[in-house]
Amino acid sequence: MSGVENFQRITKITEIKNEVKEYDFEMRLIRDAELHLAIVGDGEALYLLLILLPYQEKFKILKRHIWKFKRLAYKFKARPYLATYNAMTAFYPLHALENAEKCFILDIEKSKGLMFSFGTIISEQSQEKLF
Repeated sequence: MSGVENFQRITKITEIKNEVKEYDFEMRLIRDAELHLAIVGDGEALYLLLILLPYQEKFKILKRHIWKFKRLAYKFKARPYLATYNAMTAFYPLHALENAEKCFILDIEKSKGLMFSFGTIISEQSQEKLF
C-alpha cells in the first residue's frame, strides 16, 4: 500500500470516528492482520464495525472474514455492522451481503435501501429500550 492510499484510509477512518463522536460514542480500532475492525460504544450500547476501505462500488469479502467478524461480535456482545466512507459514512447490516461462491459481496448500488446513518442505529436502539 502506498503512502497516499494509507493517508486516504486514515483520513476516512477519522471521518467515521468523528461521526460517531457527534453522538457521544467512542471508537477504537482493533488490530487484526486481515480486517479493519473498530469497536464503538458509549458505555451502554456496543457496536462492532467492519470498515471497508478504500471505497468501491462492490466489496468482495472472504467468507472466513465474515465468520470471524460475527464471532467477535458475539464475544463482545456487540451489534455488527459494515461501514464505509465515500462522501459520507454509510452503515450496512450484515444481511446486505450477497452470497457468492467463495466470498460475500456488498453491492453498494443494490444495497442503497439498506444503507443508513449512525443516527438511525442510535434511534432504533433507543426505541427498542423503551418498549
